[in-house]
Amino acid sequence: MEEKMRMVLREMEKLRQPNGAFIASSSLDFYACWIRDQLYTSFCYYYLKEFQKLKEGVWVVFDIFQKYAGKLEYLIGSRPYHPHDFWHAKYHPDTLEEITKEWGHHQLDALGLFLYIIADLDFKNIKVIRNKNDSDTIYRLIFYLNAIKYWESRDNGMWEEGWEIRASSIGAVVRGLDYIRERQIAYVPECMVNAGRNTLNKLLPNESWNRDVDMAQLSLIWPYHVVTDEVADEILKRVKAKLVQKHGLNRYWGDYSYYPSYNGLSSEWPMGFFWLSIMASQKNNWEEAHQWFHKGITQMTSDGHIPELYSCGRPNSHTPLAWAHAMALIA
Repeated sequence: MEEKMRMVLREMEKLRQPNGAFIASSSLDFYACWIRDQLYTSFCYYYLKEFQKLKEGVWVVFDIFQKYAGKLEYLIGSRPYHPHDFWHAKYHPDTLEEITKEWGHHQLDALGLFLYIIADLDFKNIKVIRNKNDSDTIYRLIFYLNAIKYWESRDNGMWEEGWEIRASSIGAVVRGLDYIRERQIAYVPECMVNAGRNTLNKLLPNESWNRDVDMAQLSLIWPYHVVTDEVADEILKRVKAKLVQKHGLNRYWGDYSYYPSYNGLSSEWPMGFFWLSIMASQKNNWEEAHQWFHKGITQMTSDGHIPELYSCGRPNSHTPLAWAHAMALIA
């Protein structure tokens, strides 16, 4: 197993650029740095005790925000309308230039994750705020989330599709803002957090008004710990009952929009197995944690790659997926 995990780390690090940015996958159309993928992948270095690489990964996101500080200020004063008018989710890994105008860029969960990781690393006594520019970036992001009224904002969510109010997105921002406030990193109005929490409580245990379960909801349990034990148990119950398949988890029931199988089944994401393993570990359910981890690691290809997903029993072209490798390493 140690040799397999060395392979997982080695193949993930092949996707890391000299500036600390990760390309999502080695496939041509995934040669981009997504904010969410960048943060989850960099976060795994905390568990590997490679703190310099961890910091460099977070600094990449700070640098993106500072490169487009003027745009963020403009959005604060002029509420966007179309998904691609919101803060972008996808950047060139070398130049940090925005990629793709027409895209489901409005992804609140990625912004909440950024705030959460800054605060969590501060709690762990790992300082990633380098200077006043970084502090100003945090304040701009808080102002932006307030300006767009995140608590009532439809977004594209973790899967970059659709346009609805999502528990996984609202919960990420609620926890990120609240954690920033707890750590006294920046001033966050209490009413801003409470507005998001009220929306979240109305949605739970569902993901949205139209969806009762989604793999993205696992983030509400880990890393965010933003739901009660009772709600967490209900989310896990639904995920295990409806989304677990042979090669991984479906993103949600009836997911036919992205690499569906010919037999009508939704694609299967190995990353979900590792996510479930992490949660079982946090509850000290070691046997269950090992079972989920084993299910995940058996989806590796012979050359040490963990795919984004399986469709028709085969990995898709986005293999390896940096984020999936990070989840395996954390698990």
